[in-house]
Amino acid sequence: MPRKNYMTINAFDTVQQMFDEFVDIKDIPKTLALNDMLELYMLSKDEDLYFKLKKKYLNVEGVKQMILDKDSNTEIKSNESFIFMKLGYATDVNGNDYDGHETIATYISDEKTRGYTWFSTQSLYYGMSQKRVEAYNNSIASGNKVTILFCIGENAGGKNDIAYTADVMEIVSYKIPTVFPTDDYPEEWVGEAARIWIKIRNIKPESQLSVSMFEVTSTEADLKQVISVGQFHFGYVNLK
Repeated sequence: MPRKNYMTINAFDTVQQMFDEFVDIKDIPKTLALNDMLELYMLSKDEDLYFKLKKKYLNVEGVKQMILDKDSNTEIKSNESFIFMKLGYATDVNGNDYDGHETIATYISDEKTRGYTWFSTQSLYYGMSQKRVEAYNNSIASGNKVTILFCIGENAGGKNDIAYTADVMEIVSYKIPTVFPTDDYPEEWVGEAARIWIKIRNIKPESQLSVSMFEVTSTEADLKQVISVGQFHFGYVNLK
């Protein structure tokens, strides 16, 4: 089986020998030279496509949104706010794979046992800022509604649109992935470490709300467009 991130290139003997001698004389690592060669090839063939793919694989939009979300004003003034979560395939602690609908089904089943469940995500590598955690928890304690929107990607059994919603009851966030202190979440995920833990209830299918109705809070970017061209999996959104 080929090793990850390795490729075999068949070249004419003279070209191969010239390349080997060239990088040796110039004291250039062969891997670096090959990377430059691939990038230059793509640039020469289709510059627009190259930059579109570069933006996608560097996750420019996702990183930009996360930084702005982290640094933006955390005060919550609305009596209803929204958190967005895009689900892909997930693997439980036993190695079983779940598409988006199957993942949500485990949480719906678990909610029935006690009236709530804890959903976890690793989507933000720094976790949720404590100021934002406090803002959400204070808003909930004041009687305001916080809704989490679950979008399921096309590669995970969905239509790249909102498929489920749930009411947020409480949020806990850690700087490093942490196993939650209680087992109040689906047994399929017990023992899994995550940075963000969200207590939810009233998980239900959603047919009225669509990603086309929302924008990213920090940038006012169209949510549908952002998730179709980037890797924006978790963040804060509001109705347009």
